[in-house]
Amino acid sequence: MSAKIIICVTTQRAIAAVFESGKLGPCQEFAINEDGQRAFGNLLHAHPGIPVYLMVNSVEEDYHAEILPHVSGSARQELVRRKLKQLYRGTSYYTAWIQGREPDKRRDDHYLFAALTNAELLRPWLETLHLFQALLAGVYLLPMVTQDLLARLKLIAPDLLVVTKHNSGLRQSFFQGNQLKASRLALADQEHGASAANLAVDIGKTRLYLNSLRLMAREAKLTVLLLDTDDSMEELLQRLQADPGFTSALRLSHNELSARLGGVSLRCPYALHMIALGLQHPANNLAPASATRNFWRHQQRRLMVAASAAVMVIALIWAGANLYQRHQLNSATHRLETETQALRAHYVEITKTFPQAPASADNLEKAVQLATRIKQDSHTPEKAMQAISRALQTSPEIMLTRLSWKFGASGQDTSKAGAETQPLAGAAGWRESGMVEGEVRPFHGDYRGAMASVNRFAGKMAHDPDIASVSVVQMPLNIHSSTALSGNTLDAGSNETMRAEFKIKVVLRARK
Repeated sequence: MSAKIIICVTTQRAIAAVFESGKLGPCQEFAINEDGQRAFGNLLHAHPGIPVYLMVNSVEEDYHAEILPHVSGSARQELVRRKLKQLYRGTSYYTAWIQGREPDKRRDDHYLFAALTNAELLRPWLETLHLFQALLAGVYLLPMVTQDLLARLKLIAPDLLVVTKHNSGLRQSFFQGNQLKASRLALADQEHGASAANLAVDIGKTRLYLNSLRLMAREAKLTVLLLDTDDSMEELLQRLQADPGFTSALRLSHNELSARLGGVSLRCPYALHMIALGLQHPANNLAPASATRNFWRHQQRRLMVAASAAVMVIALIWAGANLYQRHQLNSATHRLETETQALRAHYVEITKTFPQAPASADNLEKAVQLATRIKQDSHTPEKAMQAISRALQTSPEIMLTRLSWKFGASGQDTSKAGAETQPLAGAAGWRESGMVEGEVRPFHGDYRGAMASVNRFAGKMAHDPDIASVSVVQMPLNIHSSTALSGNTLDAGSNETMRAEFKIKVVLRARK
């Protein structure tokens, strides 16, 4: 927990102490004069950069509870601002507290408006704070701190009047549903002494004051809680318990209060409230924004420093992760390099046991390349056979007797088998061609019909997409004008010796 300077200002003096690590340091009292301000300045000079929390206990306070329509956003801010200006024109130290909503359909908001009506009470101390550039965190009224104190003491009652006695007088703060509603300070010099009887009478006046404000009904019972830091209100407790106008009266002694706050020391005047303010300050403070500007800047600098530290920590963690990852990758790379060298050495050892190769590696590579090229450029009669087969499927009268195929230059004689000139793969002008030899069956001497069948068969092959050209080399009957007639009409009766043979040359299209 960061250190704080807690100051309690009264009409007679100021009391200050340093709150650090959950403990309140030695208290110092400062009179309202030059010597007191000089001593107060020495305290600020000895603790530079520590936020200052200022608490006020004075009769010049005002509390006003009111119910206003429920609005939000800028409309609420404007409504509260105008209400504060209407109530407190002569001071700039005021605040508005939202304390819940009405249970009816409208759900109006409960507000408590509080102010320090005499700002001159703070002037000498604020001037010293400004002179030493101290960080004023806020200005709070003592009853506002009492509300947080009750939460830490775990004391809750429907209608509770908290009574504390100080040198400046008797402070009485009324809480309803654990919310501050009103408070008054009875000055000691204005009372007829500080006896228990007079204090009980003043508490009775406070009860009538609350009835007049309609904060509680006349028949309601009031619970009185005495925070007795100096163990001087035992007799007052007995008088209150004997009064039938109060539901109950409780007293927490010095030791009980110290135990409930974790065993802290309460030797300093106002130590109980100063410790409560050190542990947790109220949500609202009376100081205007101009008075707390230095503290706001200090908070912004702290946030920036904290954000920078967080970014630095994240960057260090990121850099550490990257370094670790780099180390892991370097280790993996070194391991793989070692394994690669070991495998290469093992490969060299294995190759030493291989038998002697029949040829050099270059010759073997060239042989593989040549075989691959031959395989890519090789030609077979499969394409020609498929084209001829398609024509035969629709020509049942055609009987194939011989099929020859070649791949070579156009016009080369296919009968020259074993010729020295062989086709070169990819050479221009080399084509696939074939010779189809067959006969027409059955044949009964009808040469005209046989020749028609041969022509139909040739026409079907000519329309095949894989065949470039078809030419009939030999017909069953040679009808050329230069051919001499021969034969014997007696042979017409013998069907066994009559054959309608033909030859067709086929040239295939070039392969893509």
